[in-house]
Amino acid sequence: MKFQRLHFFVVLFAFSFISCEEEKVDADDCQRELLLCTEEFKTILLEIVDSEGNPVVLDDFYTFYDSRKKFEYEYNEAQAIEGIYPVITDAEIDELEREGTTLIFVGVKNGDNLVEHQMVIGHDCCHIQLIEGEANIVISE
Repeated sequence: MKFQRLHFFVVLFAFSFISCEEEKVDADDCQRELLLCTEEFKTILLEIVDSEGNPVVLDDFYTFYDSRKKFEYEYNEAQAIEGIYPVITDAEIDELEREGTTLIFVGVKNGDNLVEHQMVIGHDCCHIQLIEGEANIVISE
C-alpha cells in the first residue's frame, strides 16, 4: 500500500512538470493585456552624417514598408542640428511582424531621395527592436 502511494506521487509529480510547460506566444498575437511591459516608449533612430562627420540636414523624411504604408513624423530643429531621425516608434508595433519587417527610411533633400536605407525591425511584444541594418550611416552629398 505504501509503495502504491509513493508510485502515485511520483507520477503526479512528473505530470506537474509536463503541465507547467511555458506557454508560447504567437508571433501575430502577443496578448499584450497579459504581458508586463515597461512604460518606456521606444523609437528606432537613424543618425545620418556626411563623410566629414557633420550631421546631414534633410528637407523631409519618412519610412515605408510597402508602397501602400508610409510612416511620417514631425520634423524638428534638433534633427537638423544632430542629423538624427526617427525611423519608427512603439506606436506602430502592431504594423510589424514580431520576427521582423523590412522597412525603408527615405531622406529627401532638394526634391531628391538622398537616403534610402533598409532596416529590419521587429518586436518582443512590448517594444520595437532593430534586428538588421545600421543605426548610423555616412553619406556623401
